[in-house]
Amino acid sequence: MQTGTGPRTSLRRSLAAIGAIGLAAAGLAACGSPGGSSSGAGTLKIITWVNPPAVTAIKKIDAEFQQKYPNINVQLQTAANVTGPYATLQETTVDSGTADIISNVAPMQPLPLKLTKANLTDWQYWSTNNVFQSLSGQPWLKDVSPSAVAQETYKGQVDGLESGSYQEGVFYNEADFAKYHLSVPTTYSQFLTVLNTLKAHHVTPMFDGLGDVGPIYLQFLYYTLMGDLWYPSAPGHNLALDLENGTVKWTSPAFTTAMQEEKTLAGYLEPNYTGVPWESMPGQFANGSAAMLLDGSWDLSSVHTANPKLKVGFFPLPGSQTASANQPFLGGNLTFSVLKNAPNKAAAMKWLAFFATSKIYDQYVDITGISPAETSGSYSSFAATVLGTWFGKGVNQSVLYPSLPTSGAYWDEAANWPTLQLDVIQGKMTPQQAEAKYQSGWQTG
Repeated sequence: MQTGTGPRTSLRRSLAAIGAIGLAAAGLAACGSPGGSSSGAGTLKIITWVNPPAVTAIKKIDAEFQQKYPNINVQLQTAANVTGPYATLQETTVDSGTADIISNVAPMQPLPLKLTKANLTDWQYWSTNNVFQSLSGQPWLKDVSPSAVAQETYKGQVDGLESGSYQEGVFYNEADFAKYHLSVPTTYSQFLTVLNTLKAHHVTPMFDGLGDVGPIYLQFLYYTLMGDLWYPSAPGHNLALDLENGTVKWTSPAFTTAMQEEKTLAGYLEPNYTGVPWESMPGQFANGSAAMLLDGSWDLSSVHTANPKLKVGFFPLPGSQTASANQPFLGGNLTFSVLKNAPNKAAAMKWLAFFATSKIYDQYVDITGISPAETSGSYSSFAATVLGTWFGKGVNQSVLYPSLPTSGAYWDEAANWPTLQLDVIQGKMTPQQAEAKYQSGWQTG
């Protein structure tokens, strides 16, 4: 996620370019339809970020798509880091109209109550400014869950296909739990007992890595603790909306408790968690560096690759003493959208329809380990096995965590918000002091 004025300037150029392309297309109507031939013959270009399981799945789907449509040549371009090189690739692609399908890590919703250029992500800005081709009315949408469709709908128009969602929580080494006679904890006090037992046996209880990514990877603590302790008391079970409209404040006692617990739990992480690269988390856990891994289910395939013999279990991080309140955090992931000025729009629409067919989509879920957005199917992925009854379940980000601005009050910006969480953990400020900073500049609708 980027801050500053650069992306906004770029976006304005994008929208102007789209308008110019539309006029040019109208003038050339006699020479052929815009966006390529109606058959889609030619090149279809897709861009995405370096996400190994997803890239593997997309490449396999591309090969199968080309077998069905031999007159369409699919090109996949990737770039690392959604907040770095890939963000740049997205902007350049929208500016120039040089790809047909672009993907994003997070869905378009939830949107802020008041839409401004300053408080929208680039993806949200594009979605709300007519950059993407409407997918409304596509027959394959009937197989996608209403919630997944809603994540990509603005003013009644569906602008993207959310390919699924991931759960965040605690992944544990079943052998370690058996060795020390540990049961899966369902309450906060039970969790502390597990952590202290492991520590007493000189076993690192939990693993996380903030290196190369920063405090945002504390999300495996703060998202779930907010969900366990704060979300259940939110009016209408929509904490995100309550914070945005001001009916709930960042100074809530429930948020104070969540940060107090966050500080306590961080004391059971590996000593150098702020320096350990996030990329090494799956391998470190797979090789026995800790009994538990704080992570998202997207990394399970990497854990399995690193150690296929490892038996892994899962449970929601329990922050509440009420077991039923402890749920996984659930976040939509990897949205596909077609650019309105795509060079080969016909091929792009064929690819999305092909992707959404049950056979193709089922294999995508199994390769990536993502929880399905489609309402039917049978899945056998490692992630589905590990998550068990939790597969596809949890408190959705859209009702838990508000849309943070990309510019404005410093501590409320998406890039800076997590820093105060780390400051609380490290004892540099109290939860109350952090809350006051969040609330002081918070803009409500």
